[in-house]
Amino acid sequence: MWDLFVLGLMAGGVLALVAVGLTLIFGVMDVVNFAHGEFVMLGMFATTVIVLNTGMSPYLAGLLVVLASVPLAYLVYVGIIRQTLGKSLNVQIFTTLGLSIVLTSVALMFLGSRTFAFSDAFASQRVYVLGVAVETGRVIAFVGGIVLVAALWVFLHRTRLGKSIRAVAEDNYAAKVVGLRISRAYAIVFVLGTVFAVAAGVLLAPFTAVSSTTGLNYVLVSFVIVVLGGFGSVGGAFLGGLLIGIIETFVGYYFGTQWMQASVFVIFVLVLALRPQGFFGKKSLDAAMVGG
Repeated sequence: MWDLFVLGLMAGGVLALVAVGLTLIFGVMDVVNFAHGEFVMLGMFATTVIVLNTGMSPYLAGLLVVLASVPLAYLVYVGIIRQTLGKSLNVQIFTTLGLSIVLTSVALMFLGSRTFAFSDAFASQRVYVLGVAVETGRVIAFVGGIVLVAALWVFLHRTRLGKSIRAVAEDNYAAKVVGLRISRAYAIVFVLGTVFAVAAGVLLAPFTAVSSTTGLNYVLVSFVIVVLGGFGSVGGAFLGGLLIGIIETFVGYYFGTQWMQASVFVIFVLVLALRPQGFFGKKSLDAAMVGG
């Protein structure tokens, strides 16, 4: 049982990274991004394709992918997401769903419906974590997720720019009155949230197969984690990701992998019924604040 807990914790670190990016975008911009999972898929696919075609280390390839995702995320924000700001929830949902379909279709056009994976000698080595043998790739993914989330917390709470972003999340009208640049805050937040999704894909690539439809699984799980932790709460998304990773691992071992995703949605329904604001969110979604 202890080994399942440790393995679940390892898996939860990456899920937390994906969910934190999603809740960051919602908490500041009030945008529900259904294309978030496709950026995880792009991170996995790009890393896998580079490794298979060049033999490069997946972590060096992943660094290049993350760097390339910054201008891509900015272009998506300027060309698509910015046009939905201040619009109805329906506009945001259909726009981001459309973006999700486009990204999936592009992946299908270039890579087909096959599943891709690679083996890396370093990532496949086993190390002991709390007495449990774990693949190095999973340990790196967990540590990488923790480090990035911690860096985000420091940025939001200890830097002037981060504090201005939190002010925008709290009340964008008041932030505008005191001279904060709302458009810059939105651009930074969307790029950060998207880069987190791509980075999660990069960290998953050394030990997870990827297909053009992989993103769907991650966006669904991410929304469950965000609801569980509370919309707009970075800390809630982080803890929710760890919890979901542990639950999925136990369910997969005792009941079979086919029940893993089903268990997540059972939790989703229970949270909505018993505590719709999540464990760390406020009762009003409009009052949600990043880092709260």
